[in-house]
Amino acid sequence: MHSLKYVGVALTAGIVGAAVALLLAPQSGRETRRKLSRRLEEESRRMGKTLRSERENLMKKGREALDDVAGYVNDELNAAQKKISKMVQA
Repeated sequence: MHSLKYVGVALTAGIVGAAVALLLAPQSGRETRRKLSRRLEEESRRMGKTLRSERENLMKKGREALDDVAGYVNDELNAAQKKISKMVQA
């Protein structure tokens, strides 16, 4: 989760820096807006790709945690069933 926060901060800082650089560049307004628009589209795609990757990582970790918990619960249930069987037989 922390890595996602840092990625978001880095991308936001990059977008803001690019926007400021383009606005201060000695170009026409139309050219500046065109470059800014392209840059924002590129950063948007890059951020989307990063977010999809982070989502996949989180989903994988969630599935692994769920499998671990399911295994633990299954083991505990089996142990409890054995104890009950021993108590019933005694």
